[in-house]
Amino acid sequence: MGITVTLSNEELAQIKQLTQIDSDSEAVGHAAREFLRLRQLRQLKSISGRVEYEDNWRDLESLEIGETAFPR
Repeated sequence: MGITVTLSNEELAQIKQLTQIDSDSEAVGHAAREFLRLRQLRQLKSISGRVEYEDNWRDLESLEIGETAFPR
């Protein structure tokens, strides 16, 4: 998909320098993907410690192992 993005020469030069990519479109695409990745990581970090879960993984693992029926 193509879009038009307006950047100053300085902004584009900085993006190309930081991404170490010579092609304008590839550098901007790479920078956009990196921006999305970092935003997603920031969102994950913001919910750190807020997720509630039951600490019953040992019980569940024991049940799962007990259900495994290997041929004898």
